[in-house]
Amino acid sequence: MMTSCTRPRRVRALAGLVIVAALLAPLVARAQAAAAPADQDQLPPALAGIEGVSEDGSPNFGRAAVEVFGLNALVWSYDRFIREGGENPVFRIGFNSWQENLETGWTWDDNNFTTNQYAHPYHGNLYYNAARSNGYTFWQSVPFAFAGSLMWEYFGEVHNPAMNDWISTSMGGIALGEIFHRLATTVRDNTATGSSRNWRELGGFAIDPVGGLNRIIDGDWSRVHANPADRFPVNYRTNMDLGLRTRGEEQIWNADTTDVYVQFEFEYGDPFFGDLGQPYDNFDFEVQLNFGDKTAIGRVTGSGNLAGTFLKETDDSAHIVGAYHRYQYVNTNALEFGGQALTAALLSRWEYDNGFEFRSRVELGPMILAGASSDYESVSGRSYDYGPGTAFDLELQLRRGGWTWAELDVSHAWMHAISGNAADHHLISTRLRLGVPIRYNIGLGAEFLVVNAERKYRDYDDISVRNPQMKVYTSWALN
Repeated sequence: MMTSCTRPRRVRALAGLVIVAALLAPLVARAQAAAAPADQDQLPPALAGIEGVSEDGSPNFGRAAVEVFGLNALVWSYDRFIREGGENPVFRIGFNSWQENLETGWTWDDNNFTTNQYAHPYHGNLYYNAARSNGYTFWQSVPFAFAGSLMWEYFGEVHNPAMNDWISTSMGGIALGEIFHRLATTVRDNTATGSSRNWRELGGFAIDPVGGLNRIIDGDWSRVHANPADRFPVNYRTNMDLGLRTRGEEQIWNADTTDVYVQFEFEYGDPFFGDLGQPYDNFDFEVQLNFGDKTAIGRVTGSGNLAGTFLKETDDSAHIVGAYHRYQYVNTNALEFGGQALTAALLSRWEYDNGFEFRSRVELGPMILAGASSDYESVSGRSYDYGPGTAFDLELQLRRGGWTWAELDVSHAWMHAISGNAADHHLISTRLRLGVPIRYNIGLGAEFLVVNAERKYRDYDDISVRNPQMKVYTSWALN
């Protein structure tokens, strides 16, 4: 439990800009790399994507461990001596608080939704990348995220360790950590020099601060050397949408219910064209920034492959089965929902003579822990409940020439609350998107979204909420 106060809106907006930079910077890097000489040196595939290794080629455990400890020490020092003038008793830790935490064990905290479901996973991404940027692979970096969060929960504050914090920080941090690690790698160019090199390093530092710090320590910030062989995925797609969204049914496009929004969609890699072998060789990362809502960052979602293999492949079709790791954060006036899930997925692709292709995706699996809006006060003091559940998603797409002309997405999340009010939460979302290219890389689109929330309480009346939303937007294909 790192913080307990609501973050100022301008801080959230700044965080949103950092994420926007994370989405745009790789495209600039890719474009410049395409114009670079083809004979640039590259690292051998065995070391692809792995930087920060020791001179003998082994991961740097000592530095990774020190950085995980240092991250916790830095956050604790701020909370203890600067935040609230150093008067907050929560951070007056010592042997007595450590002993109590070890003896008392796990509990659930009452932090606000943004802190628990977004700030904590971001912190976990720093733990993860302390290992990833010191030469560890994806799976080898996972324990560092869990260990760093565990250290904070038991020794970073007086509060008893919170199970929800440990899970969200670790599981969410792993997802964001690998996404940011790969995006930062595409931004950096070890063969660049001058101002281009400096801007690239600054961009990479903003996306992956721990990795950027290690590059400074190792002298890689300015040293000209080989790029990782898999610096870029085989295929990728990125869109930026700018438009209006309206909420409600009775006063559609009314000024009180209509706001501007910006959305970025980043498809890193394509499993049907070779991006399948290693964890997160393909992932989807989406960010929606809302203006006029309660938070600037309205939605952040990420889903990356953990493993996968082809079931069947022909000249015009292919089918893949895989395992995926999902992170979701939605925070608007109408809905709070977030969590982490592990799913099994069936992906299919059919190609047609007219250039169109049809894709389908079916996912199902357990939600390790999720948080969902609650209608009644509880002893926890939160505005949302916590619990495990299941996640289901069906996605159908019609594509042509790099554009998604039509997309239907139906999802159903079920959560059984074990902290907060005793309840079963059902969240059913149906989204239809239509788009058409107009000229070059610019197109127009519309989206229709309906979210039905069914909340069945043990001690209170059941609540059923229907939240429709419509969007019209201009879309830019940024690659």
